[in-house]
Amino acid sequence: MRDVTIFGNFTVLETFMLNGVQVDKGFDERLDIFYRINLCIGNSADDVNALFIDCYYRSIADLKRDLKDYIWVNQS
Repeated sequence: MRDVTIFGNFTVLETFMLNGVQVDKGFDERLDIFYRINLCIGNSADDVNALFIDCYYRSIADLKRDLKDYIWVNQS
């Protein structure tokens, strides 16, 4: 396959931007489709102690809902 990157058990098929956040669409070893985003948990992006976590979603609708809530909480 062309333009496919493998990260552990997650194979990325496509990367796109959604509301300013990079989203990877791919599948796992069981061929289930997931959407992955990398969120920064901390006070700001400049925070040295900030923690980055990968979040996986089966549905783009669920990802959009959580992303909307995450952006709203971090902007206030």
